[in-house]
Amino acid sequence: MLALRYNGWPLFAILIINGLALSVPQITQAESNVHPLPSTLSNTALSREDRSQVFFTMGIQKALNGDYQNAIADYDQALKLVPSNSEAYYNRGVAYFSIGHPQIALQDFSRAIELQPTMAEAYGNRGMIRWQLGDQQGALADYQEAKDLFHQKGDLPAAQQMQHWINQQMDTP
Repeated sequence: MLALRYNGWPLFAILIINGLALSVPQITQAESNVHPLPSTLSNTALSREDRSQVFFTMGIQKALNGDYQNAIADYDQALKLVPSNSEAYYNRGVAYFSIGHPQIALQDFSRAIELQPTMAEAYGNRGMIRWQLGDQQGALADYQEAKDLFHQKGDLPAAQQMQHWINQQMDTP
């Protein structure tokens, strides 16, 4: 079961991060407008998408180790290569929130939702930030959307958690 209120935040981060592949393909140096890739990667040329995936994967690994600043740098590089990667925006939002930047996290969750309107986790996390920032109506709308999306995906425990949060917020003066 998901934790309540603020404590549920990291779990949503873990849900999406753990669902992503952590395999790193072998590649060459990245283009000049992004930081170079680790020298341990081989000489196989890869597409922008593949190179972006490497940065994205490195960001996930760093975030899982609590190195959010460097995870953000890797997500930035991934997004320079593929600006339409909703999961990179989502995970960067988690990292920004984790280092105390809720406004930037809110922007990243909103961008992830623009790119992938069915990303229930992004709605749930954006709702939590909105609530903390005093936007109760926006938070409740996001919780409701997250609940509906989780239900559509068959994730009933997460949908129930969203309903619980909605009920708690409705009872809060």
